[in-house]
Amino acid sequence: MERIIETVLEIGLEKPVKILHVTDVHLVDSAPDDDPEQQEHMIKRKEVFAKEANYPPKTQNEYFEEAFRIAEEENAVMMVSGDVMDVYCKGNVREFHRIADGHDYMFTPGSHEFALFARSPKGDDPAEYNRAYWERRKQVEGLFPELKFNFESRVVGGVNIVAIDNSRDFYSAEAFEFLKKEVEKGLPIVLFSHDPLGDHGLLRVREPHPLVRQSDETYAVNDAMIEFIGKCPLIIATFGGHWHGEAERIAPNGAKMFVTPGLFKGICRMIEIR
Repeated sequence: MERIIETVLEIGLEKPVKILHVTDVHLVDSAPDDDPEQQEHMIKRKEVFAKEANYPPKTQNEYFEEAFRIAEEENAVMMVSGDVMDVYCKGNVREFHRIADGHDYMFTPGSHEFALFARSPKGDDPAEYNRAYWERRKQVEGLFPELKFNFESRVVGGVNIVAIDNSRDFYSAEAFEFLKKEVEKGLPIVLFSHDPLGDHGLLRVREPHPLVRQSDETYAVNDAMIEFIGKCPLIIATFGGHWHGEAERIAPNGAKMFVTPGLFKGICRMIEIR
């Protein structure tokens, strides 16, 4: 690993709890030989990430393997917050399974888990675009039945580790209900999602594209959940990825927000709660 960011949260635990935060792996595997168009796309994407990471000595796949080893050696909970696959294709699905199967980890998706290697024509029908998204998402979830794509939690050493999907730039009503039930446990919470709480998409600083825009009711739930996170004293910190860079700040809702760079750069974050 090129760098492990060390983050310490002091809450008075008798024994420290460790979490290794990994995000934005962007696995780019070779495509099947009978699909030259996809092969060409993968070669281009490999170059995109190598250039952004300033040509690191290892591949995304190798860093992902190393992250699992580090988590196990450090007795840390492995938390993977999305964009593991750069695009949804057979090669990347195979690599995800090859590297992750047999390991214990928590997961919340990013948008790239459901992205096709070649963008199909969007047209101008939001309903059709949404239908295609959910069809593809169902396919991906079916290939990873061991993962909880919407939300999950795990209590470790008196800390409630919560992962909730916001990869479409909003928190759902079901997610909000899940979080409120987690808060009822009365334990300190660290919250992981793909989009950081300060993300422009999540906060809708810019008007969403017409094809991905949600209903006003959906956005009202999202806004209420973001406000709830900021006011809840049990949520001690939130963590995200998506930006491919590093940040530590107070989010617009008042919550402590950490952003972890992409693992394709050889960077992850070791969180120690004590």
